[in-house]
Amino acid sequence: MIFLRQRKLFSPLLRKEWHRRSLGGRADASNGISNPGITMFPYFRIAWTLSFGLLLALSSRQADAESPSIDFDFASTAECRELALIESAGIYPGEKIVELKLRISAHLTTGNLDAIEEVRFEVVDCDRRIRVHSFEPSTQLESLVSEDIQWSKITEHGNSLGASLGGEAPVLLGDVVAHVTPSINGGTTSREVITESQKRIAPKHVVVTSGTIDKEHGVFFKLRRSPQSSLEGVHQLTIRFIVPDNWRGDSIRVCCQATGQEKFLWMKQQKTWTYRCAKIAIYLAGDLGARRAAVRYIEQRTAGS
Repeated sequence: MIFLRQRKLFSPLLRKEWHRRSLGGRADASNGISNPGITMFPYFRIAWTLSFGLLLALSSRQADAESPSIDFDFASTAECRELALIESAGIYPGEKIVELKLRISAHLTTGNLDAIEEVRFEVVDCDRRIRVHSFEPSTQLESLVSEDIQWSKITEHGNSLGASLGGEAPVLLGDVVAHVTPSINGGTTSREVITESQKRIAPKHVVVTSGTIDKEHGVFFKLRRSPQSSLEGVHQLTIRFIVPDNWRGDSIRVCCQATGQEKFLWMKQQKTWTYRCAKIAIYLAGDLGARRAAVRYIEQRTAGS
């Protein structure tokens, strides 16, 4: 009886203690008991924070190891050759067409080249005094198959028909029984073969995209990754400008950008790996004074920066 009374006496206290521990040591306002107890929630929160931080650090470290770095290089001055086009005199009175051949070198310094999906070049006249006449390379499509795809389908149909009849007939010679098996066989066989042939054009994907920008005062080139070409190396851009008849030189802005997708945790996001933008001075080929002015313009910009 004493044991039962003690159990009945301490049962409410045990229930309160169990309730306090299950709630993480929060106070029981109804009974006036306030004891912090052993709180498990902060430990879970700290563990989760440390795990997430470690995961971010490992992901960032892996991304840094695979992040490519590409260096773009081009000359600070370039010459333009005047084109003697007969039709330009009537179409563009008081103007002429000059051709610029710009070489841009792309050099991978670190990382993986496969992470670079696209390289973009932009050539723009900031003063909007010259216009773009034409450019190369133009938009190009490329296929992984050398020839068109030959497709054939053969359908075959066959029919056959046959019949037979058999039986036994007794013969009046004692116990001898003659087996008579008359048969009627009729057979019909037909075979039809249908052959369908088609020649399909091999699918193509875009490897070079180009066009004008800034109201035809500039041009852009997009070079995409392809199994048959490389984004690393020398890329030659040809741009023809419409300039005044007394034109001797100008300055243009050249921008280079390499983009791709970066893996962050379980997601992929668009990433700009490298971006470079600089002004270059262009001048008319054969004009020594214009060439000197272009070199002086670049030297002044370099000294000012």
